[in-house]
Amino acid sequence: MFSATPSINRLRAWVVAAVVCVGCWSAQPAHATGASARADGVTAWLPYWEMPGAFASTIRNADAIGTASPYWYDITAGLRVHDETGAGSAAVIAGLAAHDVKLVPMVTEDAGLSAFAHILESRARRTTLARKLVAIAAHNGFAGIDLDFEDFAYDPRHLVAPADAVAKLYPGLVAQACRALHAIGRSCQVTVMARTTGGRTYAHRDIATWVYDYRALAAAADRVQIMAYDDHSPGGPAGPIAPLPWVRRVIAYARAQANPRSYELGVPAYGYEWYGRTSATAVYARQASALAAQVHSHPHWDAASGEETFRYREAGHPHTVWYENAAADFERARIAAAAGFSGVAVWAAGYEQPQLWRGLDQSWPR
Repeated sequence: MFSATPSINRLRAWVVAAVVCVGCWSAQPAHATGASARADGVTAWLPYWEMPGAFASTIRNADAIGTASPYWYDITAGLRVHDETGAGSAAVIAGLAAHDVKLVPMVTEDAGLSAFAHILESRARRTTLARKLVAIAAHNGFAGIDLDFEDFAYDPRHLVAPADAVAKLYPGLVAQACRALHAIGRSCQVTVMARTTGGRTYAHRDIATWVYDYRALAAAADRVQIMAYDDHSPGGPAGPIAPLPWVRRVIAYARAQANPRSYELGVPAYGYEWYGRTSATAVYARQASALAAQVHSHPHWDAASGEETFRYREAGHPHTVWYENAAADFERARIAAAAGFSGVAVWAAGYEQPQLWRGLDQSWPR
């Protein structure tokens, strides 16, 4: 996911901005309360560092959001569960329940590639991890969990062997966890980074994209949420966050692997401001217009990428901003719906322009 404070890894994957999460699954747990049929295709990821704003945004737009996924838990390399700030908040649980929004908390991992391969290669360690995940999901008020495991995809040393091992074994862990979650009436979703090819391809020179076997993961989980963003991100040159041609390739690859109803498309409600060749900071969609006005610049729509962008100079240095406004996300939602995807997810609640949620809801087919 895109992160705005934690590790640089998560900053890239979604950017502490993941996948915003995506929305509806076809088989709902019997105990879960259903949001309106209109909202079932829209999910919001809630970053803990933006609470309570993310929660307030979700509640204000609850009639247009089917699922909320707060970033609450992290699994360490030692298989310990670390609670992020506000994890399991009674106020958040009660508020979402009162508005009929399903609560599916996000669980991440920080093991890294080699350590995660070590976990997966042991049946005992896999079983321990699956049990930890079930224990989290068993919390009263949770409809399921979102396995947003990203750190193991980072492979700056290009260690192909452990990446291959993880690609082969991770779907087995997901299947084991999902079976156990279904046994207690909980849903099971997995969030993955974007792929456009079946080959051993590194994104941004250090993300081993093939660790996510879309076909096997789609068979194991209730849904697969694809973080279709950060095509350009900090550490690389300025450019669109989720250019439309690239998003279409991501969707086409996913459709070739499994039934498109297995997927939800993750879309960003943020962008980046580059102030050097590769240095950049996050810009939320709701902030971008004010920033442009402050620096006396004028955002314009880049038709090729389907995003807003503007430039300015400060103290003689060039700055370049690319970001996804509400219109950009509406277009991606329409493309995902036309491709047969089951929903769209946004990274993240609190980053968006005010019109986003209802516009996404209205773009989704009924």
